[in-house]
Amino acid sequence: MERVPGKAFARARPVATPRQVPRPFVLAPGMRTDLQEAPLQPGAWLQAAVPAEARIMTPAGPRAAGLLEPGDEVLTIDDGALPLAWVGRRAVTARQMAERPELGPVEIPRNAFGGGSPRVPLRLSPRAGIHLVLPGGPKVGVLIEAHEMVGLCGIRPAPARAVTYVQLLPERHAIVVVDGLPVESFHPAALTPVPENRRQRAEVLARFPELEHGLDRYGPEVRLRAGRKR
Repeated sequence: MERVPGKAFARARPVATPRQVPRPFVLAPGMRTDLQEAPLQPGAWLQAAVPAEARIMTPAGPRAAGLLEPGDEVLTIDDGALPLAWVGRRAVTARQMAERPELGPVEIPRNAFGGGSPRVPLRLSPRAGIHLVLPGGPKVGVLIEAHEMVGLCGIRPAPARAVTYVQLLPERHAIVVVDGLPVESFHPAALTPVPENRRQRAEVLARFPELEHGLDRYGPEVRLRAGRKR
């Protein structure tokens, strides 16, 4: 398995040296959400989410995901710079994660996929699709969700510690670069009308009201999605 970076990222400088570990990202008081110790249910908020401290490649260089806001641009593999239409955040405490391990992120070691990606140890939500090119697969690659990779390349469930998940929704589904690793943006197809998606669904439909008539109106996924069995 190998990573296929876009030309726009070929000369990007690493954001940390091999021995550095990213400092914990602290949200400003006005940005903190869902920090209460209430029970959490799995939902669309686990789809294509990165931790707030992860660095997203933008036209101005790497920027912490937790600092991005609607209107900010991110660099994508296929379409260059795209503005963000919506940014979602959901915090999970260590206690909530210990009670429901399926809510916790997957930890990807540095250089897990060769070519120096990711550049630092990286946590992703279990349903974050990683862009990979596999032998015998499509030349443009496929998306494989992080939980499907557990047990391969040193990938494992992350230790139970607090995380703030961030989801990035551009005008169309895309592949962004997260600490050197190509990862999908959020796709609204996950927003089925169930209670655990209510708040997030309302926020996205406020930005894309046409999706009320069908989530597929957002457009297709940027790559085929593959599972471990395939």
